[in-house]
Amino acid sequence: MSRSLDDPLDPNDRAESVIKRILLGLVEVLEANVAGARSGRDSECLHDLRVATRRTRSALGQIKDLWPAERVLAYQERFTWLQRVTGPMRDLDVYLLAFDGYRESLPDSLRPRLEPLRDFLISSQERERLVLAETLDSSEFQSLMRDWRAFLTAPASTDPVAANAGRPIKAVADERIRRLVKRVRREGRAIDRDSPPTQLHELRKSCKKLRYLIEFFGSLHPQEEIRAILKPLKRLLDQLGAYQDLAVQAAHLEEIAERMGAESKASVGTLLAMGALIADLLARRQAARDRFAESFAAFDESAHWRRYKALFWPSARDDGAA
Repeated sequence: MSRSLDDPLDPNDRAESVIKRILLGLVEVLEANVAGARSGRDSECLHDLRVATRRTRSALGQIKDLWPAERVLAYQERFTWLQRVTGPMRDLDVYLLAFDGYRESLPDSLRPRLEPLRDFLISSQERERLVLAETLDSSEFQSLMRDWRAFLTAPASTDPVAANAGRPIKAVADERIRRLVKRVRREGRAIDRDSPPTQLHELRKSCKKLRYLIEFFGSLHPQEEIRAILKPLKRLLDQLGAYQDLAVQAAHLEEIAERMGAESKASVGTLLAMGALIADLLARRQAARDRFAESFAAFDESAHWRRYKALFWPSARDDGAA
C-alpha cells in the first residue's frame, strides 16, 4: 500500500490509520531505493532512502499517543541507526557532486592541484559503498524492514493510553502543527548575532519537523494556502541548511586533508588548494549566517502568521497563538 504526499486525506479518518498509510508509503519509497543505494549507480537512490528514513523518524516523534511509547522509541532508535550508517556514503556523494563547484571557487592556479582530492574521494566512496552494501544486506536491516511492515499492517490499536489513535486526523495534525510553529517562532526570535551555532541547528531541526508535518497533512487544507506558508519556511530551511552544511563540509575536508597528508597522498600544492577551499566554504558559511535575520523575518511577519492561524487554529479561539 502506497500513497503520495499529494493524495487527499479525509479529515475525519482515524489518526492511527492515516499515519500508518503515510508510513507505509515512506517504507515503500525506502525499499524501492535499496538496490540503487547498494549498487551506487545513482546517488539520488541513497538520498531518497535517507529522506524517507528521516521523514519516518519525524512522523514517529511528532505524532504522539498513537502507540505505546516504548514501542515507538524502539523504532526511532532503529531508524536512527539506519540514518547514521548511511551517512558516510552520502557525505562522499555530496562532496563529489559538488567537486566541480569546489574547483571553480579557487583561483586558476590552484584548480589543477585539487584533483588528488577527487581521486581520494572516489576511492573512499568505493570503500564506503561496499560497507553500505553489507549494511543493506545485513540481518539488522532486513529485520527492521520486516518488523516495521508487520507493525504498520497490524490491526488498529486498542491500547487505552493511545489517546490520539481514534481521534480525527485533522484535529491531531493541526494540534501538533500549532505546537511546532510556535516553537519555531520562539526559537528563531531567541537568536541574535551572538547566538552559538547550536541554536541555529536546533531551529533547523524544528523547521524540518514543521515542514514534514505540513507536507504530510497539506491535503487537509487549501493547496494555495499551503504553498504560501511553505515558501518562506523552505527559504528559511535553505538558509539554515547552508549554514550547517558548509560548516560540516569545511570540518570534514580539514580531516581529509590531514589524512591525505599523513598518507602521502597530497602534495604541498594540493594541501594549499584544500586550505583555500576550506577558507571559501567558511566565508560562504558566514554569509549564510549574515542572511539569517532576513530569512527569519520573512517567516515571522504578521501577515504570514495570520495564514497559520487561519489554517491551523480553531476559529473559536487562538489557543494563545499571539
